[in-house]
Amino acid sequence: MKQPPTQTVQLTPQEQGDLDNLLKSGITIPAQPKIMIELDRLINQPQANISAIAKLVSHDPALTAIIFRIIGSPIYGLRKPIDSVERAISVIGLTQMANIVKSAALRKSLGGSEPFYEWFWERSGEIAQLCSIIAYKQRTVCNIFPDQAQLAGLFHDCGVPILMQRFPNYCLPFRTDISRKWPNVIEEDRTLNTDHAVVGYLIARHWNLPDFICQAVRFHHEILHAEHKAMTMVAILQTARHIYNVNSGNNDTEWEIDKERVLEEIGLGEEGLKEFEEDVYDTLKNQ
Repeated sequence: MKQPPTQTVQLTPQEQGDLDNLLKSGITIPAQPKIMIELDRLINQPQANISAIAKLVSHDPALTAIIFRIIGSPIYGLRKPIDSVERAISVIGLTQMANIVKSAALRKSLGGSEPFYEWFWERSGEIAQLCSIIAYKQRTVCNIFPDQAQLAGLFHDCGVPILMQRFPNYCLPFRTDISRKWPNVIEEDRTLNTDHAVVGYLIARHWNLPDFICQAVRFHHEILHAEHKAMTMVAILQTARHIYNVNSGNNDTEWEIDKERVLEEIGLGEEGLKEFEEDVYDTLKNQ
């Protein structure tokens, strides 16, 4: 049996059992990259040294290339090309850069060179930005920082590419459908007796993300199972996914099931929902 990666947190017996079962099935949970550990150390110093952080990130050319690709996407709306990591930090801020590094490190760790992986990360990035916008607009109700919401958005479906690499038939239509319609991953999980949310949760735990974000990843399809702060984060995630689906033509049957609880959690009513959706999406496109 493959050995589990070095743990950054203590797993509960249930979590350890989930991890053992995944390892037995041949699924590998990527360990937290050293660059993230060092980045957290530098950021959490009393006076963060921007040059030192930029130097750390720049030492990994592959990671840097992914970062520039992410920053250059329309999601960030930068009018001029960014030519250095230090310049990127000065433009988008240290917190935003830290999240982008985590996103890039996740992409690098999970691998995958086929075109559908690129689309997967574009989708994750857009949902993450929508989460950030929703958290900001509803900050007095949700009490979640936009960067925390963005991080949850980046990681919420990270179990999917892991399962796609392990099981050739997992999300098979998604691999070949040029329309890039998001698959019913809950049905895919059921077919193969697996759970992408559990896989994503264990990745988030190993990467030492805040506990409520880990819980939100675990329960992003099950809002009623999440604890209070995680429940709010799950509501933000589900709203972001709904707005994404509305504007990309994806089916969204899950939204109708949980909508009432989601709206209550983020302080919205049915009558103001459409206007809110349009406002959030316009903000995304005008960033």
